[in-house]
Amino acid sequence: MRLSSAKKGWRSRWLAQGAVLIGLLLIASCSQDAAQPSTQGSQCPAGLQACNGSCVDVAINPVNCGSCGVACVSGQTCQAGRCALSCVAPQLDCGGLCADPASNALHCGGCNRPCAGGQICQNSACVTGSCAAGQSLCSGACVDTLSNPLNCGACGTACLLSQSCQAGACTSVGGTGGTGGGGTAGMSTGGTAGMSTGGTAGMSTGGTAGTSTAGTAGTSTGGTGGRGGAGATAGRGGSGGGGTSVPQSSTCPNITWPTASGSRNLGGGMSVSGVFDGGMNTIEGTLNDCSTGDQDSTTPIIEVANGGTVRNLVMGRRVGDGIHCLGSCTIENVWFPYVCDDAITIDGSGTVTIRNSGFKGARDKTIQHNGSATVTIDNVYVETAGKLYRSCGEGCSSTATRSATLSNIVAIGVDEIAGVSTRDTVTMRNICVHRTFSICSVYNPGTSDETTTGVNSSNEGPNSNCVFTANDTHALLSRVTGIPFTTERVCGGPNGYKSGSTSTACVSGFDKCLKACMPGGYGFKEITCGTNNRYSEGTGAICAMPTDSVAAQNLAQSRVMAATTEVTNNGECSTQWAIGIDISNNADYCVCVYKPGYYSNSNWLAWDCQRRWW
Repeated sequence: MRLSSAKKGWRSRWLAQGAVLIGLLLIASCSQDAAQPSTQGSQCPAGLQACNGSCVDVAINPVNCGSCGVACVSGQTCQAGRCALSCVAPQLDCGGLCADPASNALHCGGCNRPCAGGQICQNSACVTGSCAAGQSLCSGACVDTLSNPLNCGACGTACLLSQSCQAGACTSVGGTGGTGGGGTAGMSTGGTAGMSTGGTAGMSTGGTAGTSTAGTAGTSTGGTGGRGGAGATAGRGGSGGGGTSVPQSSTCPNITWPTASGSRNLGGGMSVSGVFDGGMNTIEGTLNDCSTGDQDSTTPIIEVANGGTVRNLVMGRRVGDGIHCLGSCTIENVWFPYVCDDAITIDGSGTVTIRNSGFKGARDKTIQHNGSATVTIDNVYVETAGKLYRSCGEGCSSTATRSATLSNIVAIGVDEIAGVSTRDTVTMRNICVHRTFSICSVYNPGTSDETTTGVNSSNEGPNSNCVFTANDTHALLSRVTGIPFTTERVCGGPNGYKSGSTSTACVSGFDKCLKACMPGGYGFKEITCGTNNRYSEGTGAICAMPTDSVAAQNLAQSRVMAATTEVTNNGECSTQWAIGIDISNNADYCVCVYKPGYYSNSNWLAWDCQRRWW
């Protein structure tokens, strides 16, 4: 039977459409399989695992090391399912760092042979000089951060093995899998990040990698990370490009720690009823040794009667419980390089003023406010402390209502600036921080029990006890590098301001804010108010690296990912900058650091375990 031309055309179209439909179903099926590990182990031979449509040995595959999607970085190989350092001659493994002894200033001529300040290493010898124009000194080596894959864009920022460093940005050079989709997206290099473009369709190894395109150069940030193409991993946040980062606030005071002149020993202490001017002497005594953070001190080196003033001195080591104010008093230009239980205790009523002073090394609180006095703390520096201020802390039985004002504060490595009881109020202005986790937290009187009266059912401000706004907080941006932020305002704390899978509702006035990140809180990352009024990570999960060269070297991705020792998060450790893997979660990398909130450990150090911060 002969078909008419109309029926022939209908039949041809039907066959063509059917073929297309079958093809689309096959592609969808392949794409779905490529996006995630196969659940059918029988598809791969024994000893191999399906990752992005390919059967790979995760024990040795550098793109899927230990599990699918865990990629090693430049300078590493995959050994027994872990990314391990792999130094190529003439480099040596110097404590987790591949160093060329002919040119590395930290390991000049051999491991652990550092050059002096102002010197570089040439031909295995230390010589006076500096890096050539266009180069930066990273982990002892002079490198071009525009092209160095271990220090791409900034010291310590290592690219993945599948990436190259181009113009200071890690850019994918090959796909990591998925039929039809792009590979791992590269770093956005422009102002507003573009989308990761999909690669050319290919077989199981994927097509040409998608790359985050350079968006329009802006005046805000270097760009939010590019969105992954089909089957691609999302790109990393932009590192600058044509955008401009916000500057550090000019309102943050520049407080310089003074040098003492002469010394004076007060033995078991003294009482002050008028004015005691220490003449910038070091004041020593025979009380508890505060250089060890002794928490059993109760006797002060100086007791100040109502109306008294103490000024111009630097405390020594054996000063016990520091200064006790029994009524109104003024503490001015007084510096505590060591703190025992407290540096200053306020026991009376009246008015207490503490200004132009500084504190270091307080395991817990620094200024204890037990009495009913109205307190003003202004132009104060605090470093390595649990808290700068606490009202009615543990053991306080007073039913008084207290108020305090904290202004022009610089805090480095502090767990909380202020801890306030539910009876009391603290007002905060111009608070400048780095490595500091909470601005103000609320507790039940006389205890360390946290309340749930703060933002998002946490104990963190702002609220009626902790009075401040986002404009009162400032990140010390000069202490970090590598991420151009759109704000320098600081989130109120770690628990009421969460992004990611446990994101919290956005806090009024804090649409964008910075949080401490990476072990020890050495970096900042930005979170922003997004979909459904929840926080998301404005710069991705990427932390800005510290400008401190020692911290940057020891927190570098290439070093930390070489860890093999299993450790316990928050547990005590003995050697600063030692590295490990969280025993309860092998995805977390751990570093032994001075961790705010854990200074009560016998030697101040604690394991801080976190997911990737790069």
